[in-house]
Amino acid sequence: MSPELQLGPLRVSAPASTASPASAGGEPSLSVVIPYYRGAAVIAEAVESVLAQTLAPLEIVICDDGSPDDLDAALGGLRERVVVVRQENGGIASAMNATTRAARGEFVVQLDQDDAFLPGRLEAIAAVLRARPDLDIVATDAIVEMQGREIVTLEAISRYEDGDQRAAMLRTCSFLWPAIRRSRLLAAGGYDESFAVMQDWECFARLVLGGALVAYVHAPLYRWRMTPGSRSSRDRVANVEAIERMLVKLLAGSSLRDSERARAQALLSQRRRWLARERARQAVENRSPSARRLSLGLAAGRGFDNATRAKAAVTVLSPALARRFLERRAEQADPAREALAQRGFHWAAEADGS
Repeated sequence: MSPELQLGPLRVSAPASTASPASAGGEPSLSVVIPYYRGAAVIAEAVESVLAQTLAPLEIVICDDGSPDDLDAALGGLRERVVVVRQENGGIASAMNATTRAARGEFVVQLDQDDAFLPGRLEAIAAVLRARPDLDIVATDAIVEMQGREIVTLEAISRYEDGDQRAAMLRTCSFLWPAIRRSRLLAAGGYDESFAVMQDWECFARLVLGGALVAYVHAPLYRWRMTPGSRSSRDRVANVEAIERMLVKLLAGSSLRDSERARAQALLSQRRRWLARERARQAVENRSPSARRLSLGLAAGRGFDNATRAKAAVTVLSPALARRFLERRAEQADPAREALAQRGFHWAAEADGS
């Protein structure tokens, strides 16, 4: 297990220090960065949550990613409190890269436009960085909300691994919305703009496997406001395709150790089976002519469990019957659990996509 820091009431998981005991840092400069697209109804509250912090950031930088709505009007009187950079629409990874380049802080702290910080979040991050100036990434737990209701904490559905972060980041994105050392992020090439989804996991995995040191504050100081039907939760197939592509990219690089390479290859095989299931499910839901063919691949393919084979066999015999089953299950499903499952957090449904 990783050593822990106890900073007042905060319990922090952190790797062994690479700095001398006397090298406590000064006050770190924190730039809060927000990618923006069609967020007029929510952006003011996100900014207000930063302005309400017990420790003020150096700045708030928003990237208007070619949004067709009026960001300045949405901000109103808050417009003078933020820095806005504008670009043609390029997606969230491109917007995050734009804010990172524009920021002046030593660390950039991500905030999604429809989410919010709890008041002590920046103070907690800064306290960790003062105690451990060798760290490159500091993350916190989060409260998961939907339609104004607190559902669960992020750590309850995706437990932070106190041990080997390198291995953990191959399995799952074990932290989100962190503070990242800006120079390290830029040196790593920033976010991969070819990823429309899962760009955060791909970037964080690349940073960790490249040697970035991570600390995790075991306190829910971020409010993740899930929106049913949002891009991150809408398309399971796109999400799993991105995870598969991330593993392929890592395997093609040089950052993996031999033991990690074998594990990544095994995980890639699992994700490909998961992707085959999701493609078959999507074909059934969309009444696609390919539903029978894709399901036959599950029924006859290698590595699938008996339950998957049985469901696939039913689909081969009657796609309409399988579709009615999926529709009934969707009607009975908890929307929050379903949205989490679609984002890759299986608090709700299947085991782990293996």
